Amino acid sequence: MTKRAGATLALCLMAMTSLAHAAPPSFDCDGSHSQIDAMICGDDALASLDMQLARSFARAMARANADEVAGLKSDQRVWRAQLRKCGGVASPRACVVDTYERRIADLPTGASR
Repeated sequence: MTKRAGATLALCLMAMTSLAHAAPPSFDCDGSHSQIDAMICGDDALASLDMQLARSFARAMARANADEVAGLKSDQRVWRAQLRKCGGVASPRACVVDTYERRIADLPTGASR
């Protein structure tokens, strides 16, 4: 392989790798964040779970009637507090994954109206 062909191949591989990264999480990763937020910002799979939750929560809020909105917001605050506790466990990443997956599963999926 010539040097030029090798350089072209290397550039193509770098471009493909950068395109393979997941979208960032639903929150801004710049600035100071908790240990858990930093973990999510540095992990494509966790960032993907965060985006999935953000979409699911937005759909649930859009489908909720006025009485349900307050409950959804309250449940989300409780969930966020549970997520922050993951920083103090032996396996924080596994805790974050489990906490996200449970919250996504707990959100209502059907229209309530």
